[in-house]
Amino acid sequence: MALPRIATIVLALALTAGCGGGDAVTARTPAEAVTQRMKGSTGVKVARLVRLDYGENVSTPPAAEDDFVALVNIGEYSESRTTGVLGATASDLTATYYRTNVPDELKGFVPTDLSFMTTRTITIAGSGTYEYRADRKDVPAGKSWLHGHSPRCEQPLRAIGSLGVRNLISPEVLRKLTAPAPSSGETIDGVATVVHSGNSSLTEFINAAPHDDPVIAAQFRKRNDSTQISWQLWVGPDRLPRRVHLTSTHPMAEDNQPKSAVFEVDFTDWGSDVLIDSPPPDQAHETGTCLNPEP
Repeated sequence: MALPRIATIVLALALTAGCGGGDAVTARTPAEAVTQRMKGSTGVKVARLVRLDYGENVSTPPAAEDDFVALVNIGEYSESRTTGVLGATASDLTATYYRTNVPDELKGFVPTDLSFMTTRTITIAGSGTYEYRADRKDVPAGKSWLHGHSPRCEQPLRAIGSLGVRNLISPEVLRKLTAPAPSSGETIDGVATVVHSGNSSLTEFINAAPHDDPVIAAQFRKRNDSTQISWQLWVGPDRLPRRVHLTSTHPMAEDNQPKSAVFEVDFTDWGSDVLIDSPPPDQAHETGTCLNPEP
């Protein structure tokens, strides 16, 4: 069973919302304001930037005289950008990936063009997740999308626990992000803000579901306890989040996993119409793997 990429497990973001109006101005907290705006077919536009740091590059000696020196800790990618829309019950997000940490001496051998990894993900409550990747990975001829819709996928995803885009604007997480007393923030999109800043372990933010395997469950708990998160959340006078900057560090990360990550996400046009349709059934291939609802 395929589990989500470490990048999405890593979590984090920065949000920027539109000025907002209407019933949001009556909200007392960001959790209330977002709940009011994420109703029915309404939602918000999203732009997310993720930067991964794999730590110091480590050279491995060649096995033979004619072999090249291999450099590890470059990772599958070092940066991603995601844009799209989030609705109350659906999302449509497209991610592009970049490798920006390749040393000059290896640029002739390590590709930096990762356009083949560009991924669009549509998730609709009750219909599952649809994934389209530029290189058509795992998609048979005559099809364009992978489709995953199985209750068994929910358990491992919930057991891992994460702070994805949708998680970060959930009422539960917003209440924790805004728990620290605010201070005067910067002007964002012409609107004065206040900013909430804090730090905590990942465990404080997620309620990972129990896993059937107690050993795996214990590993997830240990990882979440050791993962440290620091954040800044900018909120406008209408109580809607404008920006979130989140940094996470991962002491338990292995050599091929990021040691830290920075997430920045902009949210705009709160309360705008979000109309998302699933791809044509004849273009979707049913997969037995579990698809991540966010690319």
